[in-house]
Amino acid sequence: MTSPRRQRLASAVVALVALLVGCASASESDLGDPIRPPAATEVADELPDEALDVHVIPPGGSWEDAGQPLIVRVSNQAFDDPDVRLTATLDGLELFDQSFAVEGQHGVTLFGVHAASGPHTLTVVSDSGARTSQTVILPAGKQRWLVVDYWYFDPATASSGADQTPGPSLTVFVSDESVYIA
Repeated sequence: MTSPRRQRLASAVVALVALLVGCASASESDLGDPIRPPAATEVADELPDEALDVHVIPPGGSWEDAGQPLIVRVSNQAFDDPDVRLTATLDGLELFDQSFAVEGQHGVTLFGVHAASGPHTLTVVSDSGARTSQTVILPAGKQRWLVVDYWYFDPATASSGADQTPGPSLTVFVSDESVYIA
C-alpha cells in the first residue's frame, strides 16, 4: 500500500506531465503569431438575427390586422408633451424608435410582433427621461397585448392629484385581449 505522501507526489507528477505535454503541443510558429479575430465569414452563422419581425399599424389603421402573437399598443396621453419620441426594445432588439403625437389622446399605433412563446422583456424609454420595463409570458398559441401609455404632467401646472405625478412617466399594462380607446 502506498503512503498518502506518495499518492500526493504521484498526483503532482501526473499533473506536471499533463501540463508539459499540453505546452509542447503548440508549434514554434504558433507561439509568436498574434491573436487574430475570426473573419466575418467564420462567424456569420453564429450571429443572432438582429431584427424583429414587426407589422406596424398606424393610427387610424384596422385593428383587425393585429393578428401577431404579441401586440404592443402605444399612445401618447400627454397634453403637456404633445410630441414625444419613444424608443423600445424587445429582448434587447429594437422594436421602434419614433415620435408619437398626443392627437387628442386617441392616436394609437400598434406593433404586431411575431414572437416565440415564452418570456419576453419590453423596455421603453422616452426622450424626456421616463423609462420602464415589463416582462410578459407569451403562452404558445395565445396572443398578448402590451399597452404602453406615455404621460407627462408639467410640474408648473400639474394638479396635486394622487394619480398625477409631475414629470414624465410610462405605464405598461398586459392583457390577453385587445384594449381599445373609445
